[in-house]
Amino acid sequence: MSRATRTARPTWPVVAAVILAAVGLAGCARTAVIHPYVVTGQPSLSIDAPLENVACTAAGSCLAVGVDDAGPTPVAAGELRQGGGRWTPLVVPNAPQQTITASACWTSQCLIAGSTSSGDSLWTYDPKSLSVSVSPAPHGGRGVSAVSCFAPGSCAVVDSTGVAGDSRISFSDDGGTTWSTPLSMQWTTDTAVTALACYDGFDCLAAATNARSHVLLEVTHDRGLTWSPLAVPSTWTTLTSLTCVQSHCVALASTSATSLVVRTGSFFREWKDLALADDASALACATLTHCVVVGHTPSRGPWLATLKGVHVTNITLKYVPAALVDVACGAKVCTAIGDATVMALRP
Repeated sequence: MSRATRTARPTWPVVAAVILAAVGLAGCARTAVIHPYVVTGQPSLSIDAPLENVACTAAGSCLAVGVDDAGPTPVAAGELRQGGGRWTPLVVPNAPQQTITASACWTSQCLIAGSTSSGDSLWTYDPKSLSVSVSPAPHGGRGVSAVSCFAPGSCAVVDSTGVAGDSRISFSDDGGTTWSTPLSMQWTTDTAVTALACYDGFDCLAAATNARSHVLLEVTHDRGLTWSPLAVPSTWTTLTSLTCVQSHCVALASTSATSLVVRTGSFFREWKDLALADDASALACATLTHCVVVGHTPSRGPWLATLKGVHVTNITLKYVPAALVDVACGAKVCTAIGDATVMALRP
């Protein structure tokens, strides 16, 4: 899933040391604890690369992935959470200058998106084979910024050409094996696309932030051929974690002062917001009314909360040493990650 701009994280060896100390206190269990009010973190299985993105199929299989490309050779890490709650290592591809920016799933598979030195990067996760493999990407892209899957095997990606600053949208109806000819999103010139939500093969919302730190939100009803602008509050500086079921949407927005959970159910004519006391990095929903939001407290400590309707409940975290960076939900279980921590809970 897509998420807000990453906040500064502790130096990796320091995080690893804290994690190892937590393991000594918590014991050697490798199964994440699921509890509605106390969530216990487990150390990630790899200390070679920080976790960056988590994705869950609708059936409940979740994977967490990350890349460390600071050294002479890139190191990619992955781990898989099975239905019983146990995390196991997962082999993921390595590539020069690899980044991971977004992910999206349907019932049986996931797409993990980003970029490499050669352009777009797409991986496919297959729960049946418990494997992650390189997937074909739209021709000529220089990096995927957002991905949305709206039916089994049906997804859309937004990538950049890296030339004039424009983004473009492509569709696949076969799980990413082939992609439609990319269509330019001319309204995205000199903007950073931050979210994409498609609820069928024709209707999509895309959000971007322009050079003046204002949010742009546009909708297409013809598979990306034309786009129409939608009004959003002028105080919004980013819009991320966008999830829609037809005209009903929930997302994270930020202003210069706070993070907001925002909702619309009026064909995007009006947005209602709920201010959060802490800084959110990502939001994921099992349904539009049952969500989990993660991030960090003002003192940079880890923070996780559940959202049921308009009620936000902060969750007590144990053995979680640093800020949380991403969250994803299946039908019954949500999974959150920090750089070196994994955890699960019921939303």
